[in-house]
Amino acid sequence: MTESTMHFKDSLFPQYPDFLDHLSRKIRDAKSDLFLVYEGLQPTWVQSAWHFIETQLEGKTIRKSYNSKVGVFSLHVMPTYIHDSLQPWQAQCREDWKDDGFITKDESRCLQAYTGTTLEFRDGPYRGSRKEPDVFVQSTYVDVPTLAMESGWSESLRELENDMNLLLVWANGAIKRVFIAKWTKHTDEYHVSGIIKVYKLDRNGMPIQEGPTQTIFPAPSDSQNQCISVRRKDLFCGSPYANINPNVMLKYPLDDLRVKASLNLRRMGLAPM
Repeated sequence: MTESTMHFKDSLFPQYPDFLDHLSRKIRDAKSDLFLVYEGLQPTWVQSAWHFIETQLEGKTIRKSYNSKVGVFSLHVMPTYIHDSLQPWQAQCREDWKDDGFITKDESRCLQAYTGTTLEFRDGPYRGSRKEPDVFVQSTYVDVPTLAMESGWSESLRELENDMNLLLVWANGAIKRVFIAKWTKHTDEYHVSGIIKVYKLDRNGMPIQEGPTQTIFPAPSDSQNQCISVRRKDLFCGSPYANINPNVMLKYPLDDLRVKASLNLRRMGLAPM
């Protein structure tokens, strides 16, 4: 299993057909995890290419993002198992909250998790941007997620943080937290380390990290105590459930994420550090 990141400048493409041909070939030729980054493209080119991918290139899993503020169009082609470890983690946590009595059956049904669904940014500093988060959680009562998660394998931590900024600033406080998980394969081409960070907006509307960076792999000695906590009122913001036990903490145990990630690494022929 190999992975790669490829960066391209707009100067390589005199006309839109040149860009579209290049993009199409890269996607069609991809045999495994590939992260493509195009810089400086005209917004109309991105809009047209986005539509082309969704209507003409349906054979491969592709997650797309366009940051209009910095002019970057990125595509994650054929995400790996480890990249998709966050989805089952979110699902298990929601089930555990219900089983342990922290949320009711109706509240559980209210919290919907989505993967790769397009969010369109129609106003604010990121107007014209689009993003397909790896995971986002959204109540059935609101139109904007309250929590999002991004996972990085081929992409760099800086690129993940750009995604985090895009989501938090665009949502203007509606998205309460963004989790970033970064996985790194080491030089032996077998062992993988991982970290997770949590971000929110400060009182001035600027993204800041909440709490320390936590290690996923290698598991620390106190791994059973590691978790991320989100208040009920934040996750249910905008719903009738937001004011019910608002300050109760809903926990995301990192040991549960380790179980999911270890299984997915084994499927890829890899192992945790």
